[in-house]
Amino acid sequence: MNRLLGALRAFSFVFVMGGLIGFGAFSGLVSGFDTPDASLRADAIVVLTGDTGRLATGGELFRSGTSPQLLISGVHASVTAQDIQEQTGVSDRQFNCCVELGREAADTAGNALETAEWVNANGYQSLIIVTSDYHLPRSMLEMGALMPELELIAVPVRTNPPWRDLGTARLWLQEYAKFAAVWMYQEHRQTRNNS
Repeated sequence: MNRLLGALRAFSFVFVMGGLIGFGAFSGLVSGFDTPDASLRADAIVVLTGDTGRLATGGELFRSGTSPQLLISGVHASVTAQDIQEQTGVSDRQFNCCVELGREAADTAGNALETAEWVNANGYQSLIIVTSDYHLPRSMLEMGALMPELELIAVPVRTNPPWRDLGTARLWLQEYAKFAAVWMYQEHRQTRNNS
């Protein structure tokens, strides 16, 4: 009985330490995404809907001439084109010619699929992906799996670091768990395909 308890304690310790080290590495990855400079260019911009600031950031990049095309992926059915236009600050002329609203995606995997279909229909070679900083690692994994030949450029929308806010810490931990699951799944698939 004592041996079993000892083994369980050892396993728990390794599991917790592994989780903490993994979360530390994830936090470093999130913090490591660069803010874009004025020279940034790509065939198109993709904004993943969700947190505050994503649409404004994507709109600012688009208006500054970073890219001639903009996809807003995961637009809820209740959100109007006018709502999106107001949040992005894009002019009527630019919005009508060069902004597409994707309404099919309901999650990050759906964003990647919606984006891949749009890319295939338009023949783009490079994309800027705009989403919250903590969401970028998983978003880039999902996008890269479906579009491995594309140049994907991550643009973070900064959030509070987890050590400053309990709500953000919970959000980052949940995202870390999702990221780890997607990463392990993709690694498993790649290993199986290579064998």
